[in-house]
Amino acid sequence: MQILSHDELHRTAPAIFAQQPDKAVSDRYGFVPTIQVVDALQAEGWYPVRAQQTNVRDPDRQAVTRHMIRFRQDPDRQMAVGDSITELVLTNSHDRSAAYQLDLGLFRLICLNGMVTPVGDVGGIRVRHGKQIVDEILEGSIELSHQVPKIAQGVEAFRSTLVSQGEAHLFAEAALSLRYGDDWQQSSPIKPADILEARRTEDANGTLWSVFNRTQENLFKGGLRGRSRSGRATRTRPIRSVTEDVRLNRALWKLTERFAQLKGTTLAA
Repeated sequence: MQILSHDELHRTAPAIFAQQPDKAVSDRYGFVPTIQVVDALQAEGWYPVRAQQTNVRDPDRQAVTRHMIRFRQDPDRQMAVGDSITELVLTNSHDRSAAYQLDLGLFRLICLNGMVTPVGDVGGIRVRHGKQIVDEILEGSIELSHQVPKIAQGVEAFRSTLVSQGEAHLFAEAALSLRYGDDWQQSSPIKPADILEARRTEDANGTLWSVFNRTQENLFKGGLRGRSRSGRATRTRPIRSVTEDVRLNRALWKLTERFAQLKGTTLAA
């Protein structure tokens, strides 16, 4: 595990170190720099291991735009979930586009790919900007940690659920709809079979967990050959937007839960 230093965080996502919010916010906005939250989580044993921020053309917004940091515990305390380990995923902005959001995530070691796992019906912990942010985030980290057994049960259910090729195709169609919209058959440069392609032998099986991971990895990492609407050869782009990363990750997890339920698999309440 490589812990990111302040310098590395700043190079990757300078908005973490914003010293003031966007000038358009009101006086009631309770500004707390994200780095204060990062340092507080690190003091509690959650270390930043990955950071990114949304690309914006306006240089004035680069310092306040939406950003995301993934945290992991040290190896002696890491909580394993199947072939993955748990992470905390913190997102924020200082331009009124997002409140502080803390989610429970999974990092799959076999493919070095990060996921976001919704907890319950409302997802993670959402905190409005205010002076008590640090305390509320720390309380939220404890609350989310208590949900790890539930996530582990969900992963085990996905791993024990077998799906046919036809069902996997339906899953991929739904995933393309989540990514490209209801008109994905016209707007998507790729087909369901493309995102079901296994990148390693460990994922070439018929479990729902495998289908989910193949789909998630192919959509997020990009590089798939396809055709544009005009028929030109193209490749899909990796997802780099913080907003889209969290949105699609959560939606795919919910889709997988729904598929498991339709297959008669019992999920933890």
